[in-house]
Amino acid sequence: MKIKHISILTSIVLLMMFVLYGCTSRYRHINSMVKRLTVPEKTFLAITNGTSLDMVRNTFGIAASHSFTVAETGGNYTLISCFVRNADGPSFWLLFRDKMLFKIIKPFSFPELIETYPYRGTTATRAKSWDIDDPAINGSITKIIDASALTRDEIVNDLKPYSGAGMEPLNILPAFLLSGYLWRGLPQLEKGYEINEELSKRYDGCRANLGMNTEDIEKLYGKPLRIFTTKNGETARIYGDTRYLDINSLIAFTGMAVVSDSKGHVTAIYSNGFFNDEWKK
Repeated sequence: MKIKHISILTSIVLLMMFVLYGCTSRYRHINSMVKRLTVPEKTFLAITNGTSLDMVRNTFGIAASHSFTVAETGGNYTLISCFVRNADGPSFWLLFRDKMLFKIIKPFSFPELIETYPYRGTTATRAKSWDIDDPAINGSITKIIDASALTRDEIVNDLKPYSGAGMEPLNILPAFLLSGYLWRGLPQLEKGYEINEELSKRYDGCRANLGMNTEDIEKLYGKPLRIFTTKNGETARIYGDTRYLDINSLIAFTGMAVVSDSKGHVTAIYSNGFFNDEWKK
């Protein structure tokens, strides 16, 4: 009888070790995916004005998150955003003019695009819904183009509180175990980051160019989720996914809109922070 009890106990211990190893391995996978969505500090500091958009994309990978590509006075502008590790660290906007890095900007908000709403007995704020040809969007883009560039010293100072920051995978396991979330939610979290990474790669707005025709766009991205006509007669093709992904919203892919004129030539591309989820509906 004693031998039988030992055998059962050994089996339970081995099973727990197997499950824990599997969960630890899964968390390491999630951690590596999160890291790919952020840029190491040393890598970020190596980028200087005059660096090409292609070089930055090749260096940053999917951490280079496209926001918009538009034609304005002075050239074609592309904005990408990125987080420097860890994911709770500072974010930066990188503005390119004719595909060359023009300046690095500290992100700022647009109060005119924020609304207050009731939430659990108090109030909260959220971005207002907007039309794809809303004049306020052009106003926001103009503010970004006119914004002051960060100096290298300012960038270094912004990074100081986060230098060396990071969380090793094993450090959060006790908290997960105590909450029970590890067993219920980790596979879902892993799947969410896998889907997010795939969407970020497939619908990278930096892959498209202004002036492309509709056929070229659909060769790049496939058939859109939906197509609609804007108030000024342009056509918007909406790309993305309607599934809810339970991941960090700061680094989650939202969607991409490709706007074309009456001749079918691309006039603007909007993604992520410049993408309205309502356009998917």
